[in-house]
Amino acid sequence: MIDLYQLDGAWGSSSISPFCIKAEAYLRMSGMPFTTKFGDPRKGPRKKVPWIDDEGTIVSDSQLIIEHVCEKYGDKLDGGLDDAQKNRAHALRRMLEESTYWAQVWLRWGDDAGWDAYLPVLRKMAPPVIGGPILAMIRSQMLKQLYLQGTGRRGVDEMLRAAIADYRAVASELGEKPFMFGDAPSSLDATVYAFLSALLDFPTTGPLKEFVQGTPLAAYHKRVRQQFFPVRT
Repeated sequence: MIDLYQLDGAWGSSSISPFCIKAEAYLRMSGMPFTTKFGDPRKGPRKKVPWIDDEGTIVSDSQLIIEHVCEKYGDKLDGGLDDAQKNRAHALRRMLEESTYWAQVWLRWGDDAGWDAYLPVLRKMAPPVIGGPILAMIRSQMLKQLYLQGTGRRGVDEMLRAAIADYRAVASELGEKPFMFGDAPSSLDATVYAFLSALLDFPTTGPLKEFVQGTPLAAYHKRVRQQFFPVRT
């Protein structure tokens, strides 16, 4: 049995981290038996979430988790993809994780309305020793990361235009198909669903969310949730 360590959820998402959602979505889509447990990033092998404990084998990082599961249990999602599809999946995944991600970080940590919505969730999840001043310091650190990475050096309109272009590419690949590459999910679907959850479930609005809501990605997100993330009682 695989134990998946991740941050708790909010706003309808199974976790506040898109990378945790990605790992959970992959395990669900591939039919793997697993349990979810709260993961304190400070205790993780890489000081981040998610990580898994697979009968004593510890694997950190969402993509490395997927690669481990494929190697040990077989590639249950991408085995039927051709090389062109695998290459497009790689490019789109890297785009979401290395580019789009930072715009969505800004929506939570940089935008004042986003921070007002995010802060209460962080307060509930943080250890008792971490209070408001420390969370404000963490916010400053996140904004510094955004600046060093480059997204934080852009104006808001420029940053959001780039993220809209990213999602336009994802929507183009999806088209009217049930999943990104046809009638069955692939590992790319786990990533796309995760990033859509991080955007669409977050309780603020703006040009990026409004764009996505006007594409087939919004209905796709609902379909994937209904199929693989049943309502918890």
